Amino acid sequence: RGRVLWLKAYDIPEAERYSKGKAMINMLSLKEENITNVISINKFDGFLFMATKKGIVKKISLSNFSKPRASGVRAINLPADNSDNLIDVQIVEGKEEIIMATKKGQAIRFNASDVRDMGRASYGVTGIKLEKDDCVVSLEVVKNEKDSVMTITEKGYGKRTRIEDYRKTARAGKGVINLKVTEKTGDIVTTVSVVDKDNIIITTAKGIVIRTSLKNIRVMGRATQGVRVVRLQQGDKVT
Repeated sequence: RGRVLWLKAYDIPEAERYSKGKAMINMLSLKEENITNVISINKFDGFLFMATKKGIVKKISLSNFSKPRASGVRAINLPADNSDNLIDVQIVEGKEEIIMATKKGQAIRFNASDVRDMGRASYGVTGIKLEKDDCVVSLEVVKNEKDSVMTITEKGYGKRTRIEDYRKTARAGKGVINLKVTEKTGDIVTTVSVVDKDNIIITTAKGIVIRTSLKNIRVMGRATQGVRVVRLQQGDKVT
């Protein structure tokens, strides 16, 4: 819902890989909210860059969050009717490029500097124009144009596309096709920027975790539907 809350890393108990961990609701004042992102910060320089489900983006200086409050602070003024919510928050210095991807297979690439620095009380500006039943699923901060973007769909299809294949535009456009979404692939779950030597870990709704190297997933053009990356059991989907 657009709040920022603080936690000291040493307040989080260390645990084994297979243990359940501690409920966040006991550590932070969360009511009817989900956590969108966890960011580790040493110094409050640069900006937070936020993206919402409805394609709104906002850039806000990290210095707004240098004084912790137990109840948290509002970082973005979302509609009161819960019609929009945050899908991701990343740190930017201001000169990077942004890629936003939608569930129905569109993506837009623009400069972070196209979005001006705003105060805590504002909602933000349009990052991507969406079709009726579409929504934004991921926000990528591009560190290097030579990297590629890995896209994965809920039915286990995935592909890599070079960042330079996404034509750079101004913000608030409709974007370009990122992946050809079909009945076979299912909607897009997320994108992540990768380099050739990376491994990726994919998790499914039924708790299956698959690790694969990117050697198995070749680089393809934008308007393709990708290859099967994960074989799913019936009724399972990639999360």
